[in-house]
This record gives sequence, C-alpha cells and structure tokens, in this order.
Amino acid sequence: MVELQYLGHSFFKVSNGASSILIDPIFDSSKTNLKKKAKFKAKQSDFKNVSLILITNETPEHFDPIAVEEIAKRNNSIVIAHDVALQKLTLPRTLKTQILSNAEVNLRGVKIKAKTAHFPKSFYPLGFLVECGGKKIYHAGVTTLLDNFNEIKTDIALLPISSKTMDVVDAVRATKLMKPGYVVPMQYDIFEDKKIDIPDFKRRIEKSVLKTKPVLLGIGETIKL
Repeated sequence: MVELQYLGHSFFKVSNGASSILIDPIFDSSKTNLKKKAKFKAKQSDFKNVSLILITNETPEHFDPIAVEEIAKRNNSIVIAHDVALQKLTLPRTLKTQILSNAEVNLRGVKIKAKTAHFPKSFYPLGFLVECGGKKIYHAGVTTLLDNFNEIKTDIALLPISSKTMDVVDAVRATKLMKPGYVVPMQYDIFEDKKIDIPDFKRRIEKSVLKTKPVLLGIGETIKL
C-alpha cells in the first residue's frame, strides 16, 4: 500500500513500505522572501529511511539546499532534479541524478518520469510522474494549464491552485484532461496572498461527469492508495 502525506505548499511524502520519497521538501527554517500564512509542521529530523528526494524547481519555496543536503546525507537519499538545482548541493555524485523533461529513470525500485511544467520564475521547472507500489502519482510542480495534460495517466494528481499557477477553473480543466482516480489541490495554503476557494474546486469536480474523487488534505494529513 502506498501512503501520500501532504506537508504544505508543494511538499509531499510518498511512503511505500519501509522507505519514502520526498517531493519539494521545505520547512519553516527555509529561506524565502515570501510571507507565510501558515507554518510548516515538519522538521528535517522527522524524516528517516528517505530513499529519494525530488525537486520540481530551484526557487526557494520549493528547494532548500541546506535541508535537502542534511536529509540526503543522513539517509543516503538520491536527489533527482534539473542540474540548476543539483549544482547547489554539496553531495557525492552517486546521490545526485539530473533529469530533463520527458526523461525517465528507475531508481531504488521507483520509476520516475519528468514532465513539462510552465513557471517563468524557474529556469527549468518540472513535474513528476512517480510509479511505486503499483500506483502512479503525478506531482505537477508549479505550472499553468498545459494542453498535454491529457497524455498523463495517473491514479492521483497533485495540482497547484494559486494566483501564480492555475486558478480553480483551470485546475478543474486539468483534472478533466487527465481523469485521475483522485485529485489533491496544493500550493494555496502557505504563501498565497489571495483567498482561494478550494471547496469550490471540490464542488465543481463532484458536480461534473468525472469519476475523479477530490481530496482536500490539511497539512500533515494522509491518503492511502
């Protein structure tokens, strides 16, 4: 069984048996110029048996080099990202794997495919399609609505909803293109200045012809796949 835990903004932990995968781990101690509306509850020391760390882009709200280094060194984790992020990490080569859009790697029993994302503030933004434990998890990273979302086949989609990415309407459109089993909104609760009507997103999905189940996760909450 695969368990997905939401830890705030775009930070998720994927647990599969004894090991786990972290996506975009940042913490209250992470340096950013953006004002926080809420706190990250997790700490670097909370994470054990981390096999992989995935970074969607190099901006401070998604990538904390100090924290990633600490977790990777302590757990012997492999960091997967574009080279613009990997260059900021003082880690052995064996713990760094560069990936480009549409490339695929198989590491420690997990298949990871990098997907295109659109975020002008990042040099090379990515999304990730992660396959482990017989389940597919798509983390869209920071992106606007893309036409090729219909090519993504996944059990669960993690979609950004904010003033910087997709709004509620675009996130519903993205869900209709992908038709995942579950959809989880993200990136609306920590740094977003505007109030995002997340319950409206849930209502729109439920009233549509989609069989997708919308899941609203609070910080620290989990879903089992």
